[in-house]
Amino acid sequence: MDELNKSPDQVADDARQVGKDAVDKARGVASDAKRVANDAVDTGRTYAKDAVNAAGKKIDAAKSQLDQTAQYLTKAINDEPVKAVLITAALSAVVTALLISAVRGDNRY
Repeated sequence: MDELNKSPDQVADDARQVGKDAVDKARGVASDAKRVANDAVDTGRTYAKDAVNAAGKKIDAAKSQLDQTAQYLTKAINDEPVKAVLITAALSAVVTALLISAVRGDNRY
């Protein structure tokens, strides 16, 4: 039927149908947007969880290495205390010399 020859009821029905279609389309778009947002949140959570787990593993590995080093040093000190004291004295002298040179700076002209 020609658009100009429609009755007011038919035009109103067409307008209602267009409105319903628009609402349905808007609901579909909103549903898609909600799904995409939920996927993004889930991806972010997964990434954050993986990052925390990786950091925890690295911290555990560092703690384990530190514990092993401490055990090795304790054993070495117990096995050879004189040698340990001499090494400690030598290292202390080097660190002291470095600190003194750093504090004094280079003021030579």
